[in-house]
Amino acid sequence: MAIPAFPEVEREAPPTKIQPKRRPGGWNPRPQPRIGLGLGSDDELLMLENRTEIPWTVYHNFHRLGIIDPGELLVFHLYKHGSLNARPVSNEDVVEYLLLALNYSMNQVNIYKRQMSKDVAVYDMSAI
Repeated sequence: MAIPAFPEVEREAPPTKIQPKRRPGGWNPRPQPRIGLGLGSDDELLMLENRTEIPWTVYHNFHRLGIIDPGELLVFHLYKHGSLNARPVSNEDVVEYLLLALNYSMNQVNIYKRQMSKDVAVYDMSAI
């Protein structure tokens, strides 16, 4: 069986043209958002004040942070997401939970007692 021989053909390279193209990660005329580093800052501080006459146990996302006594001001360094819970410290069977959804703009949280009517007083937790 014979192998046919093909004549070699000289091909010219196509002419090159230099065109500016944007590449990913290259220069961009619009400023790009910066990435924040996970360093400690004042944005992660949350002040909690107890304006009631009873002590409360404080939880962040169901992790116990500690007990806040009457008239005490505590400062916590935590990520402001999830929920903040408070439960009165007592031996009574009645258990009331205060619940507050956290967001990044909160700086201070107060636990206080307010009158709903003459005979009804409730405890509440609010952010400032």
